[in-house]
Amino acid sequence: MIPNAPRSQPQRGAALIVALILLLLITIVGLSGLRTGQLEERMSANTYDRGLAFQAAEAALRFAENQIPNLRATPNAIPADLAASLYTDNNCNASTCNTNGVCARPDAQCTERWLDSSFNGWVNGPTVTSGSQSITPQYFIEVASRSTPCESNIIVQDLSGTCTTFRVTARNPVQDGRAQVLLQSTFVWPN
Repeated sequence: MIPNAPRSQPQRGAALIVALILLLLITIVGLSGLRTGQLEERMSANTYDRGLAFQAAEAALRFAENQIPNLRATPNAIPADLAASLYTDNNCNASTCNTNGVCARPDAQCTERWLDSSFNGWVNGPTVTSGSQSITPQYFIEVASRSTPCESNIIVQDLSGTCTTFRVTARNPVQDGRAQVLLQSTFVWPN
């Protein structure tokens, strides 16, 4: 015979319920961490993509600026040298550009060329590569003014007279789902 054995109480299942609740909480925290990681990865990829797009547009901008002295030395390379009608485009013809990517000054009432979807004067700049991704940016140069007063007191060259002002616009090519960067600069060169 068993001496006074304690009676067992019926189990109520509290330990099972607590374990299931803790498991549920751990699963929620794990899923939250996974979603946060995915979001951070996307943000990092977008930052990288934007940085590469900016570098590509800036490379095209600098490339185009470096072309201007050569274009000034080449006869008929600037639209104003070709014909006065090309210098000011009063007809809002966004295609008034030559093969060098140099465009006539647009009329103030016209849509800016970089906003005009029918504009086809973009010229390819140098290709920028990072890892397996390559971007060929585009640019165009507008003659903003042929009579900008300019003065320089550099020891090597004293200049007093007029200069030509150019507006250089550069962008990375438009791609769905990719960062779009558009940069502009103003470049002044003696006549």
